[in-house]
Amino acid sequence: CSSDLVPETLRIEFTGELPAGITGKDLVLHLLAQPKIRSGGGVGKVFEFTGPVISRLSIDERTTLTNMAAELGGFTGIVAPDEETVRFLRERRGVAFRVEPWMCSDPGASYADAITIDGSTLSPMVAAPGDPGNGMRLDAVQQRVKIDIAFAGTCTGGKQGDFDGYYEVLSWAVQHNMRVPDHVKLYLQFGTTAVRDYCIDKGYLPVFEKAGATLLQPSCGACANMGPGSSTKPDQVTVSAQNRNFPGRSGPGQIWLASPPTVVASALAGELISFRQLQERVAA
Repeated sequence: CSSDLVPETLRIEFTGELPAGITGKDLVLHLLAQPKIRSGGGVGKVFEFTGPVISRLSIDERTTLTNMAAELGGFTGIVAPDEETVRFLRERRGVAFRVEPWMCSDPGASYADAITIDGSTLSPMVAAPGDPGNGMRLDAVQQRVKIDIAFAGTCTGGKQGDFDGYYEVLSWAVQHNMRVPDHVKLYLQFGTTAVRDYCIDKGYLPVFEKAGATLLQPSCGACANMGPGSSTKPDQVTVSAQNRNFPGRSGPGQIWLASPPTVVASALAGELISFRQLQERVAA
């Protein structure tokens, strides 16, 4: 194969240790806001995610990063296999897999460029309507953003690990006698039937329903303006776990992108808020 047919690789290293509650979605929204990415530095590249933060992520969380390589402008995204990969393939796929020495980049490998991010400095992120690259720290959003729709699902936010996050927030809410207010619609859409069955087996569904969520079966839905969760009026505001928020992507309204925990916490509060901020508000 000619070398000019092989895309260049961009090394993305997350160092340090993530604060509690920070997800793969927060990582990728932070990365999308980096000047090198916003100026097109990732276009056509293979994104290689590495570093101690990545090694501690579950496969579902790593998948959020590689899933959104398209939003980064990339050709694809990869993570070198490790023992977590072995565990995932054994438990979720029934595959006997062994990591081989050739399955990672060579020491001293040449990269088109490298970006290093200290994971310990990160906080919950959102992306303002119009572009996934409009990322900002949630605590830096100046205005109070009231929401009408919270959409939790899609290929980016509909995995087992994402539903573990939805359950964590919504079970806490039920324990504190909270539910989604009447003027907000929270949709939880399973990414696959396997994810749905996982949630049934874990006993998640009664909690989801008691918290006021509407459960949707797997499909290509609101992310592509094809079902419940899409906006119908320009003045509607959505917070979504999906990957894209371009104008008209999910109806005529405005879409804020956020992590799974932030999406359901915001649904409960009726405004953009992180799970930690919601907990602090209730405890005050």
